[in-house]
Amino acid sequence: MSERPATVPARATSEGPVAAPAARGPSLAARLLAGSSVFRRASAAGGEERAPGWNSLRQLVLGRILVASLALPSGLLLRPDVTSRPLALLALALGAVAGVSIAWTLGGRLARGLKLQTAAQLGVDLALVTWLAAYTGGRGSQFVLFYALVVITGGVLGRVGGGLLAAAGACAGFLALPALAAPLGGSEVAGDALVKPELMVTFLTIVGVLAGVLGERVQRTAGDLERTERELDRVKIDNDAILRHLATGVLTVDQDGTIGYLNPAAQQVLGVRAEELCGRPVEEALPARLEGLRALVMDSRQQGRGRARAELTVTSASGRTLPLGASTNVLRHEDQLTGVVAVFQDLTDVREMERRARRNETLAEVGALAAGIAHELRNGLKPISGSVEVLQRELKLEGETADLMDLIARESARLNKFVTDLLSYSRERDLALEPVKLDDHLRELVSTLRHDPRRAPGVQVEYRGCPGGPEDARLTVDSEQMRQVWLNLAANALEAIGERGTLTVSWCVRDEDQVAVEFRDDGPGIDADDLRRVGEPFFTTKRGGTGLGLAIALRIVERHGGGLTLESEAGRGTTARVTLPGLQVPLAQAA
Repeated sequence: MSERPATVPARATSEGPVAAPAARGPSLAARLLAGSSVFRRASAAGGEERAPGWNSLRQLVLGRILVASLALPSGLLLRPDVTSRPLALLALALGAVAGVSIAWTLGGRLARGLKLQTAAQLGVDLALVTWLAAYTGGRGSQFVLFYALVVITGGVLGRVGGGLLAAAGACAGFLALPALAAPLGGSEVAGDALVKPELMVTFLTIVGVLAGVLGERVQRTAGDLERTERELDRVKIDNDAILRHLATGVLTVDQDGTIGYLNPAAQQVLGVRAEELCGRPVEEALPARLEGLRALVMDSRQQGRGRARAELTVTSASGRTLPLGASTNVLRHEDQLTGVVAVFQDLTDVREMERRARRNETLAEVGALAAGIAHELRNGLKPISGSVEVLQRELKLEGETADLMDLIARESARLNKFVTDLLSYSRERDLALEPVKLDDHLRELVSTLRHDPRRAPGVQVEYRGCPGGPEDARLTVDSEQMRQVWLNLAANALEAIGERGTLTVSWCVRDEDQVAVEFRDDGPGIDADDLRRVGEPFFTTKRGGTGLGLAIALRIVERHGGGLTLESEAGRGTTARVTLPGLQVPLAQAA
């Protein structure tokens, strides 16, 4: 038998939970807040629910044993003159009742032939009553009143038809008592009848009809109750499943401030366990790191009104600052506060999306401005750089004059590179997507890096590929633009390593259709303050850097639907990880 906690009859929306109507009596939410309500359903051994009729037959067996245990001894001991051996008759009657009860119990476990078993039990009961009455005085026996019990049972179980059939059988048995006395071992001299036969027949018929009407009402009510119970069970299961699979955290407290329920999402977001919190006061159960949520719930309970779209900051179990968006609503029954429901959500991803949106908006404005500035700078740089080249060819400069001329040429080239990067950042080329064999693509890149003049002699470039992964994996990307991303990340790593160290290039499969490419160096790493700003346009820690290379790489990756992240710690190197979707593996290798 299972136990399931009741669920909150409140609708959680983006604006907060909406309380259920308060005019329907004690709600499921009230029982949920109490934290101890359970719902039990009787079921068969195989887990399937038994029909109500089998329960009625089981109750009939128990009732027969009870009546036999009380009425038989009383009837025989109070009138021992009806038979010469009352104790023997009592033992025989109780043994017969016990035997048929065992037989009906075993038959009920088979759960087959409900109507047949019902009719058989009533028929055997009539036979037992007839035998007992015939043995103890016929129509004058005190046990003829048992016919009424059998008729009532037939009407309750079989409605009007069953009641009339049971009444007919009882009447037939009653009328046949004088003739059955001798064959059944009774006295041949019948006693005076308790009632006249015609009155007894009328009585049993009326009892059969009335019991049948009562049986119809009872069974109709039982059917309605069964349907209502099944519907309630279904609603409970549905509500519980919804709360368990809801991505939003749900926490409830009762009118006394005791925590009644936390769904799995709430436990995950808050870093707590429901079994440790439920049943405890909210001010004691929630730790100090969740002070903001605790104060919100307690304030709503004390003031008797909810809060919509409150934003608060708590600390996760790992010590990370956690922004939460929370709403509370109070539950009422008959204008009395019964509890508070708090619905909350981790806003970390939302804040990150807002940051990216602001960044993209800023980048778009900077790009438009940069395009105009770069155009004007390039128009001025062309004649300057051209004039310097002509002067260097035609004049034989020496000493300080030659150095100054070289300086002008170098700075002109550097400024021209900056203008080129600025234009690349501000102008997005259309993606020329094509399937690229990733392993070959990266091997070619590593070969190029090993001959790159920026690589110091003491720097090693290693390629580890994807150990155990599919060698023929392909990505649908713009190969030229992605090569620009790889070269930019590799150039940053080579410059960070300096004179001696190792740059390792590898890739791995993620989530079946995603791939992650990593550039790992053992350079000095990046300070935590600088790491948060890496990727912003014009931010750089390199001497002579433009601060646009990584920003360009990030934009290209995002246009491919991927992401670029940096993991670094001062003194322990840096890992640049690019995650891209669209991984394709040939069927032969996938199998």
